[in-house]
Amino acid sequence: VDVTNKTITLGILSPYSGPVAAPIGIPLANGVKAYFDHVNDNGGIDGFKVLFKEEDTQYNPQLEVQLYNQIHNQVAMIAMSLGTPTTFAIKDQAATEHMLVSAATLSSSLAREKYLVLVGTPYRLQVENAFDYVVNKLGVQNPATGIIYQNDEYGQDGLTGYKEAIAAYHLNDVGQASYAATDTSFTAQVLQMKKAGAKYVFLTTIPSATAGIIGTAYKLGYNPQWILQSPGFAQVLLTVPGLSALLSRAWVVGQGATWGDTSVPGMAQLLQDVAKYFPKQMPDGYFEFGYTESEITYAILKKALDNNDITRDGLFNAFESLKTVDLGGLYPPVTYGSSPNQRVPTRDSVIYQIDSTKPAGVNPLTADFTGSAAMQSQF
Repeated sequence: VDVTNKTITLGILSPYSGPVAAPIGIPLANGVKAYFDHVNDNGGIDGFKVLFKEEDTQYNPQLEVQLYNQIHNQVAMIAMSLGTPTTFAIKDQAATEHMLVSAATLSSSLAREKYLVLVGTPYRLQVENAFDYVVNKLGVQNPATGIIYQNDEYGQDGLTGYKEAIAAYHLNDVGQASYAATDTSFTAQVLQMKKAGAKYVFLTTIPSATAGIIGTAYKLGYNPQWILQSPGFAQVLLTVPGLSALLSRAWVVGQGATWGDTSVPGMAQLLQDVAKYFPKQMPDGYFEFGYTESEITYAILKKALDNNDITRDGLFNAFESLKTVDLGGLYPPVTYGSSPNQRVPTRDSVIYQIDSTKPAGVNPLTADFTGSAAMQSQF
């Protein structure tokens, strides 16, 4: 914080290169910057302009640690750290240094980390809401289900939700298969699901793995109902030759106002800011996430400034006392407190059909809802 020049510098740790960059890292970071471009052009926060230190983590936990160490003395907080394994790699040091980190990951275990700011419904609850939809909304009893998950902290959160859903909704679990983040072949996992007869397969994946799994299944004559954890889909998948038609059967679990719906005040402002600051930005749910995430960062900074304490401890105290933040309809209002359960800001989800004809590639099948298992989950 530079009081003389009235600037607050924040960090962005995001993959700007590598397989996660184009589908997720770059649009998400651009959403963060677009929001604060608007803030800066309209007087800043109590006269303070927001600046950024941006670093390319390549979705590599070791590199994230190295880059965090490079900038940690130059930033007031981390405005965005993308990825579960990468954010896990810095969380302990950040806590030691009282550094707030706005986490672009929905790992439920991060709710137990008091210096991490979660933005949406945790992955674990996404899985539970997905099967609440199958069993309670669609009326499919004892569905034959399976899960393919990335074998790291990100994937484990989806697996935890899946296991809780088995018990809560009496699923007929026929298979659980993992893959390494570096894998490029998914034949074994797909064959396991096909041979077991899984009719609903949940994917706790990143977009490149989603493409590999669904493409492999098609070649093997296997066509279940795919259900994607939110990071498993990115619009860039719809540009892969032949994949768009295969994805049209898939659902993705997420949140967020429909891109272009100007009846939502937050979306109307987002679209104005896109036109002004990122005119080449195509409709994108990750851009929307980054933009929305920044509304919470703004609320933290504003409260700390109003409290006349913009130290790191002042930012933390502002975060813990935020209570409810209205996100202008982009996401449901979020609520924060001091306990793990209170640090889970929302528990609702929307089930979307992947639809290449829609602006952001998805079409909502449901309104926001919270299933019975997600409502009762404890953190």
